[in-house]
Amino acid sequence: MDSSLGRLIDLPIEQEKLNRLLLELNTGQPLYVEVSEYCGRDYLAEHLPEDMKLTELNLLACKLADLSPQQDAAFEGLVRMDLDKGMAELPLNRLIDLASSVDCCHMVAEAGNDEQLGHFYVDNDFPVLPAGLPEEVYELLDYGAIGRKARQEEGGVFTSGGYVVQHSDLDVSYSQSQGGPSMEVGL
Repeated sequence: MDSSLGRLIDLPIEQEKLNRLLLELNTGQPLYVEVSEYCGRDYLAEHLPEDMKLTELNLLACKLADLSPQQDAAFEGLVRMDLDKGMAELPLNRLIDLASSVDCCHMVAEAGNDEQLGHFYVDNDFPVLPAGLPEEVYELLDYGAIGRKARQEEGGVFTSGGYVVQHSDLDVSYSQSQGGPSMEVGL
């Protein structure tokens, strides 16, 4: 990279400033974009595409900047679910869709592993056990196995903010508006 053209900018940036910057950097050649700081989202580091558009990266940064901690954990969960489905690279339009879809998740902040998830499900009367079990049976339960079975059946994941599971369809309006392929991945 020609160091005279290299710039370090903080995202998100206002659209007007971004437009001026893009005009200034327009050399007729594709713009090389590299992310140097992930702002606590290091799980994205190995999965961003090489050919990123600065405008899309800025849009993603805008969406991520507006997330609450719970929504941020939901975003991490959605990313991890895609990675668990075998996606090695996550296009920016997909990440923008995931950032727009954080409200389609349920989250259990107090569950960081299968055993804690199992306890949560049993303690909150989720239908993971037959009804009417005597109290003394609860001491014998394998809560880790209960949580693992529920997580695997639901397709949920553990994140830095707890357990996340998708409960409704994703908002894929951004990628569809860009003419991108549907990124729903099945096993």
